[in-house]
Amino acid sequence: MAVSYTPQDRLGAAAQMLAPFSFDEFLAEHLERKPLHIARDVPGYFDDVYCIGDVEDALVVGAREPELFALVKSGTPEIPVEDYTYERPSVRWRITGKAARRCVDGRKVMAHFSEGFTVVIKDAAQVNARLQRFCNRLQRDLAAFAQPNVYLTPPSAQGFEVHHDTHDTFTAQISGEKTWRIYEPIVPLPLESQPFNSGTKVPGLKLLHEVLLRPGDTLYIPRGFPHEARTSATTSLHCTFALVPIRLADVLDIVLRIASDRDVALRTALTPEMLADGELATQVAALFESRMAPAFSHERVHLAIEIAINELFKLTRPNTDGAFDQVLRAAAMTPGTGIRLDDAVPFRVREHDGVVDVVLPGKVVVFPGECAPALARLQQGPTSVGTMDPGLNPAYQVALIKRLVIEGLVIIEE
Repeated sequence: MAVSYTPQDRLGAAAQMLAPFSFDEFLAEHLERKPLHIARDVPGYFDDVYCIGDVEDALVVGAREPELFALVKSGTPEIPVEDYTYERPSVRWRITGKAARRCVDGRKVMAHFSEGFTVVIKDAAQVNARLQRFCNRLQRDLAAFAQPNVYLTPPSAQGFEVHHDTHDTFTAQISGEKTWRIYEPIVPLPLESQPFNSGTKVPGLKLLHEVLLRPGDTLYIPRGFPHEARTSATTSLHCTFALVPIRLADVLDIVLRIASDRDVALRTALTPEMLADGELATQVAALFESRMAPAFSHERVHLAIEIAINELFKLTRPNTDGAFDQVLRAAAMTPGTGIRLDDAVPFRVREHDGVVDVVLPGKVVVFPGECAPALARLQQGPTSVGTMDPGLNPAYQVALIKRLVIEGLVIIEE
């Protein structure tokens, strides 16, 4: 049965992906545990995220980045890049001496698509700002980097053979239909060092689910669940969001790196004699016991978490939607000017040593500690320049908002 959702129901990227399921229900029952198919059959449900026209635009906008594209077909070698690109010379290359470069030939891509090949756009947000904004919202909701990969598959075709991913995925079915077969995991929650690549033959896979994705449907697959997908009589367009969270193993790795930076004993080389010593394991265990307690102190673990979060934010690209208009509005602000946070910009606020850090995509912006109440008020909902923090020096109010507008975190209302 088709389910109707109004725009008012879409309160965030995760909410849009999961409706009518609640976010808490998803965390408690499905995250890293079991797949989830949300059947809507609502054409246009994801039109504000991506559409077929965006694929066509990407072939032009991203033509100079052929590594973003791939052409795949189950049981057939991937098409070499030379077969869907052409060599484009530079203007007046004989005079300038600039080398030619390979560019995507959209018509060659179409020809391979007509032969049953799936068009893959890797990290498609690089050539689509609207999709990037949605990914930023997902990162804010899930505390995980989201990389969108787009798949346009012709009728009665399959792109990849059965495989598992080493990251969780949210799939948004945008148009057409595709049948997914999901199997029991071989390796629970695999690391990148534990792949099961497309084309790898693993006998005896146990089928868990077979689901038909229709327009507007969502499919969540935890990492490690082998899967494959095939179209029927329709062309299928879907976008899969690869989710890269901060794992416990990531934090432990950073803790050990911090410990090695600060404790010379952990940087000692193991000589050939030591490696041949049958008691080495006992010695290493003793070293671990004596050195690891300080290494895993509360302060160091907290530092490791902060480093992991900073690395996550460095992966994210900023949002520039409406930026020029916003900068001009900032010059004409008054105390009554309405302001709000932009929900397409992931950020964190942290206070320490009399200052306030605002962690943004790729950077950390530092403000005086007096700005903390104003930043806290902004996080509670829309406000105005003057009421954001009446106790803050008016000059600080204006300077703070202008900087946050330039960084893309705050939107000035009309």
